[in-house]
Amino acid sequence: MASADDPSRARFGAAMLDGFAVDVSHQEIERVVVELEELYRSQPGEWLPIAGIGDYLARELGYEDLDEFEDALKSDFAAFVGKLPHVVISRVESELTPGTFRDVFKVTTPAATGKAAKPRVMRLRVRNREDLWRVFMKSPNTALEIPEIDFYVGGDAKRAVDSVYNHVAACVFNLETHVAHMATSAETEDERRGILETCEALRGMLDLEREFTLVARDADGTCAFKPDDGVEIEYVDDA
Repeated sequence: MASADDPSRARFGAAMLDGFAVDVSHQEIERVVVELEELYRSQPGEWLPIAGIGDYLARELGYEDLDEFEDALKSDFAAFVGKLPHVVISRVESELTPGTFRDVFKVTTPAATGKAAKPRVMRLRVRNREDLWRVFMKSPNTALEIPEIDFYVGGDAKRAVDSVYNHVAACVFNLETHVAHMATSAETEDERRGILETCEALRGMLDLEREFTLVARDADGTCAFKPDDGVEIEYVDDA
């Protein structure tokens, strides 16, 4: 086992949590970061102009205008983007209008920054309320498990930054939504019953009816807990 703050490996996720100059556990900030990353991935170029992106995100996230959006961020948009540790800012000269410059950004990955990032398994033993309210940054495609109740959920290709409590609560919500949309038939009744029993077991975890282990199968080595004391990390050897 390696310690959670092993300086030689997998510091990318921890550096992200440490580098946020905002409350990363706030769901609205998470929405902004996720939308920004998805927007970047949808574009063909390596660099995107910062001008205009703030207005676009403000509309996408339901704000009246850029001013209201920046009030929520407690920062102007350009400064907010510049504080994100996985975003690189640069100033480039316009090809169409020489002598004029614009600010651009790109979203980096561990490979792009030269950070070591190996697949790993992270384990947090949840014993008390403080453990439930630790911040956990789940990277895209990370699977979560609670072995005490044989619970497993795969990754959803999105970054999520929230408390351990809210990560588990989101699993309950998603399962119940799935049950609500299942067809009612004799063939599915056992499946429905099993899913609802799992939801009740997860609620028991949130009520701390017993200690449990949250296991994150971190495929790209960029998940992070904050605080990270007591988190066990096992690196997966390359095939």
